[in-house]
Amino acid sequence: MVERSPSLYEYRHTIAAVISSAGPLVGLLGFLLYALFVAFPFAFIVAELCSAFPKDGGFTVWVLNAYGPFWAFQVGYWSWVAGVLRGALMPGTLLNLLTRYYNVEVKSSVAAYFIKAGIGIALAIPTFLGTRTVGRLSFVVVVVVILFFSVFTIWSLANASDFDDIFQVRRESVLYDPAAHDEISKGDIAIEWATLLNTLYFKFKGINNASVFGGEVQNPAHSYARAIGYTCVMILVTYMVPMIAGIATDAMPWFLLDRDAFPFFAYFVGGSPLRTLVQIATCCGSAGMCMAALHVKTFLVSGMAGNRLVPKVLSKRHPKYQSPYNAALLTLVLMLALINLDFDSMLVMTNAYSAGVQLMIIATIIKLRKELPYIARPTKVPGGVPALYAIAVVPTFMFGYITFYACTSLLSAMLMLAFFVPGVLYAGYRFYYRRSLV
Repeated sequence: MVERSPSLYEYRHTIAAVISSAGPLVGLLGFLLYALFVAFPFAFIVAELCSAFPKDGGFTVWVLNAYGPFWAFQVGYWSWVAGVLRGALMPGTLLNLLTRYYNVEVKSSVAAYFIKAGIGIALAIPTFLGTRTVGRLSFVVVVVVILFFSVFTIWSLANASDFDDIFQVRRESVLYDPAAHDEISKGDIAIEWATLLNTLYFKFKGINNASVFGGEVQNPAHSYARAIGYTCVMILVTYMVPMIAGIATDAMPWFLLDRDAFPFFAYFVGGSPLRTLVQIATCCGSAGMCMAALHVKTFLVSGMAGNRLVPKVLSKRHPKYQSPYNAALLTLVLMLALINLDFDSMLVMTNAYSAGVQLMIIATIIKLRKELPYIARPTKVPGGVPALYAIAVVPTFMFGYITFYACTSLLSAMLMLAFFVPGVLYAGYRFYYRRSLV
């Protein structure tokens, strides 16, 4: 018999954590229910605000119109901190993937830092070359990931041998019987709700980031609604379908799934060639997330500068590529300074800051509907303010829980406070004290 080991749960916030923390049935249903009651309603809210205020700076412009410059700066600052920290973690994640996949060991911490810094700088270059370059590279990444995981999914379904595992729920005691090639569950249902909910949030968060380069989008009133809708559906499909296919191969017990689950599934059904495709797709996905994090936060800072929330110098653009190079440099330098941070200790805090931003966006759309009812909204949540309250209930509770959960850890709470205080002090000085002297 093989028993679940606590060490297998050190890699939080991967799709495998959704399954191993709750069982395939609850984990997969969690994806579906989260999408229906949290991700899709919030995406509808974002689509409406994008169509009403299609400007660089995105959600900071929305909050500026609803609550003024102090809170507009706060949400921009929270989002920027969360994005910079996540971007700083991604080169390390990519390096870990490469060293694990190809059996390479980097013994020197100094060498590891410079390798991660090199990865970060290389992935920052597209941002300096403009939005078109980032868009084209992002398209290539999406095609590679979808194509290679489609091959994996079809191959796995063709070799599927046990769909019964999909209907199992995590219990107090879960054992694996190698002779029967099956899981044996005993005891009461024991779902790790904190891991499940935090992982689901992590996988779907960030849809509001699409708003920060509204000035770069042609026909934003309609483009945003379609793009946001397609993105939500693709997130749901690309996570659920390959995982169902992998579990059905019966390659390994679902409670042992970790970050290397998909390469293991691929090797089981297709050998080294299929595993290589999955590894390439995984590395491309991580690289794409790092590139996107820097690009999004660069335009966030540039948009804030354009609205006088931060110094105007950060809005300056390159004459040829039209990239806000000062904002990009600021974001990149901070990412490189934080590139050696621990992944697990930072991720809970970045989730909390992102959730705080999303709570403010929900409050903003309700206030703008009441105070600015006549501005054009090509995309609009139907049903008036009561409908907004109704669809915002579940997302509000979810985002509130994510923020509260981060505060239950002393380390996360202290880190949040350490980053929170400078933002409050700067905004207080810029928008109140300095103006009182004039």
